[in-house]
Amino acid sequence: MKYGTHGISRELLLMKPSVSKQKILVIDDEESYRQVITITLQMIGYEIIEATNGLDGLAAAKMHHPDMILCDINMPKMDGIELLNTLKNEQEFAGIPFVFLTGNAGPGDMRKGMQLGADDYLTKPFTAEELINAIEVRLAKKKTIQKYFESQFDDIKSNITLALPHEFRTPLNGILGFSQILIDEDHISEEEVKQIGRMINRSGKRLHHLLENMVLFGQLQLWLHDENKTAELRRDQAIKIGDIITSMAEHEMKKHDRPGAIHISVAETSVQISGHFLKKILEEILDNSLKFSSAASVITISCERKDQEVCLVIHDSGRGMSDEQLHKISGFQQFERGYYEQQGAGLGLAVTKLLIDIHGGDLTIESEKNKGTTVCITLPAGE
Repeated sequence: MKYGTHGISRELLLMKPSVSKQKILVIDDEESYRQVITITLQMIGYEIIEATNGLDGLAAAKMHHPDMILCDINMPKMDGIELLNTLKNEQEFAGIPFVFLTGNAGPGDMRKGMQLGADDYLTKPFTAEELINAIEVRLAKKKTIQKYFESQFDDIKSNITLALPHEFRTPLNGILGFSQILIDEDHISEEEVKQIGRMINRSGKRLHHLLENMVLFGQLQLWLHDENKTAELRRDQAIKIGDIITSMAEHEMKKHDRPGAIHISVAETSVQISGHFLKKILEEILDNSLKFSSAASVITISCERKDQEVCLVIHDSGRGMSDEQLHKISGFQQFERGYYEQQGAGLGLAVTKLLIDIHGGDLTIESEKNKGTTVCITLPAGE
C-alpha cells in the first residue's frame, strides 16, 4: 500500500516491535505524511522525533543526535538540500545516515543532494515496506561501519600496548642517558659534547616522528570514511612531482648517510595531491628502502603517466618481505622484531596506504625475501 493520506497497512498494524530504541528524525512539512511515517516506525520500535521544516530539523538534530534522518526536500524556512549541506559540514553529524523523501523535487535537486552526501532517497508515494527496508539497510550499514572502526581501534590499542613501550623507551632512554652524561661529567671535550648533542637530537627526532605518525594515522582513519573531507582533499591543486621527488631523495640519502644511493628517472608530470602529503608518502617509502637495504645497493625511482593516472615505482634490493607480512600491513604491525629494529611502531606503510586510498590512488607492493621490494604508487593525474 502506498503512503499518502491512506493510513497504515493491515500487515503493519499486526506487527510487533522488533527493533531497539533507535532514534529517527522525521522532517516534513506535510503533516499527513509525517504522522503516518511516525506511527509506522513507532509500531516497530523506533523512537521518532518530528520537525516541520529544515530549521526546526537542524535544532532537533543538535538536541537529540538521531541515529538517522528522513527529510523532505521542499520545505519552508530551510529546505532539505540546505539542511543536508549544513549537517555534513559539522563533524558530529558526518556518520548519520540521511535519506531524502521526495515528492515534486526535480532531478537537479536529487543530483545535488546525492553529491552533498545523501545516503538514499524515497519517492512519494512509497510503501511502508519500502520505507522500512530503506531504514534497515542504512542503519545496518552504519552498524557495520561502527563495528569496523571498533575492531580497528581494538587492534590499534592492542598493538599500541605491545609496541609503544619499546618505541617510546628507546629514544627517551637516549635523551635521558646522554643528557645525564652532560650533567655528571666535568671534563668533556668539545667534540664529545657535539657527538652527544647529535645523539640527543637523533633520539628526539625519532620520538617526534613517532608522535606525528600516531596523530596522522588516527586523523586519516576518520577522514577515510568522511565523504566531504575526502572530496575536499581530492580537489587539492595538482602539483608537479619532479622537484619533490628529487628533494625528498636528497633529504633521505643525507639522513641515512648514503649519498648517491637513489637513482631517479622521472618524466615531469603532475598529480592530484598536495605537496605536503606527497612528501610524507615519499618519506616513508624511501626511509624503509634505505633502512632495510645494504649500503652498497642502489634504489631506483621511476615514473610514468598512463591516461589519467600517474604510476610511481620505487625498487630496492633489500631484505624484502614474505607474502604473509605483506598481508599484515596495518597500523602498529611490525615484522621480525626479534631480528630487526623497525623504528616508528610500524606505522609508516599504514600511513602511506591511508594517504593514497584517501586521494583515490592505489598502493601495491611486490617483495621477495632477501631479494628486494618494489612499491608501485598510483595517483590520479593532474590536469
